[in-house]
Amino acid sequence: MHHGLRCFDACEWAPLCRGCKQWGISSSCCGCGSASPPLVTPVVTQQHQQQLQQQVPRHNPTSNLKTAPLIRSLASLQKGNCSIEQDASGWYLRFGCSASAAGEATCFFLTKASSSSNKLETLSAEQISTKPFEANLSQTCKLYLCEDLPKSLEGYAIVEDKTRHQLVLDLRVDSADSRTIAAQRYFFKFGYGNSLQVVKQQAKCGTSVRDVEALYGTLPNPRQQDSTVGETLGIDSDGGDCVICLSKPREVAILHCRHVCLCNTCAKITSSTWSFQCPVCRGRVSAMVGLEEFAKR
Repeated sequence: MHHGLRCFDACEWAPLCRGCKQWGISSSCCGCGSASPPLVTPVVTQQHQQQLQQQVPRHNPTSNLKTAPLIRSLASLQKGNCSIEQDASGWYLRFGCSASAAGEATCFFLTKASSSSNKLETLSAEQISTKPFEANLSQTCKLYLCEDLPKSLEGYAIVEDKTRHQLVLDLRVDSADSRTIAAQRYFFKFGYGNSLQVVKQQAKCGTSVRDVEALYGTLPNPRQQDSTVGETLGIDSDGGDCVICLSKPREVAILHCRHVCLCNTCAKITSSTWSFQCPVCRGRVSAMVGLEEFAKR
């Protein structure tokens, strides 16, 4: 492999003498008598520089980073406060919810029809129970399910039909504001010892219904001024520091893995490893999503 570099004028590779700084014709010296070995200095022609620039991929600074609005939910379920209770009259679903407005809770036990993807329609079920709830950030509700739960679940639990569900809970609030979530639907599955697990969640904002998928991490709430509110709702207000700079809070979620691990500043850095690969799971980055309130800062 030749170690010489191209001269500005010549079309051949030639060494540069360290003594007189002149281009030589041999690898020892250019003829000035200097005993020092030649110094090889990289000299790039304008044509070569243009070729290198064409090979380097250019990335749009805003191609991956997207913004999303913060939407207020008028009623939500406290997933860690759900249980099945039994008394003399039968079995009940006991759950906690947080609501900023009054509404109604509806329980569908052993549904016989699937929910629509574009609207939260009323389901047909073996047992439908309703109960109103008040505007309260922490309240407990109780809805009737059946007389004999183990007998009712016999044969139904093993049905591998995705259009049928063991238990569905709706939380609805009458609101004309299309920028808020006025209704949410939760799909439950019974586990060992009659335990409950939320396997699917849907939310309705205006006329649109979307599936809700949990993030692996916590995005800070820019509207939450009092930290005691987060403690009341059981929300961790500290989502941790950015895994890159370790100094700013985590404000950006990566798709499709849904890891909340970057701040806005680091997410905007292009040509970086984390702009193509999640720093947590090493999965491919299809997009980055942050809140509009943080992007305006």
